Amino acid sequence: MLPDFPKVKGKLQKMHDYVMKHAHLSHLGPLASIRELMVFEGNKTIIIREDGSVEEIGFEEITAELQVNFAEVETMTHEMVLDRINRPAKEIAEKKAKFAYEQIGKAAEEAGNVVSADGKPFSIDLLLEFLEKMEIDFDEAGNSSRLALVAHPSIVKVMSQAEIDPRYQELMERKKEEWRVRENNRKLVG
Repeated sequence: MLPDFPKVKGKLQKMHDYVMKHAHLSHLGPLASIRELMVFEGNKTIIIREDGSVEEIGFEEITAELQVNFAEVETMTHEMVLDRINRPAKEIAEKKAKFAYEQIGKAAEEAGNVVSADGKPFSIDLLLEFLEKMEIDFDEAGNSSRLALVAHPSIVKVMSQAEIDPRYQELMERKKEEWRVRENNRKLVG
């Protein structure tokens, strides 16, 4: 009978979990900053929106496979182990991102917050149209916060052009004022 090393196996499992989590987060992009909650039982969750509406969301099973043959173990380097862990981490992140963006798209459609380009190229006008539909938060210095644009790299050019457009400046000032009003009207608990 081979000896068992439960403490060593436990430490290796913690290290594996740590590496897997960080590899997974590195592939999530802007979604990595979204807080995750562990749900220990049930098969759905409920979202209660600010307007009082309620939506049930079922869980999506997201899995990936990691295989290591016993014959490989003796010759595997640390880099090979990390690479092997990175593959399923990336696969899980891609599946989670796809599911999240589908849910975000569905919610935006239902709320009427979708702007269609109707086949036209992305422009400052389209950018202003979709920013108009958004609720934007600002930090104490007056900079927009928690605003992430997930888009094709070609849109970066339009964004930089928009920042010097007076209409963009006017829109952001109006959004900042809307934020100030929201903050002043918040009810504090306690």
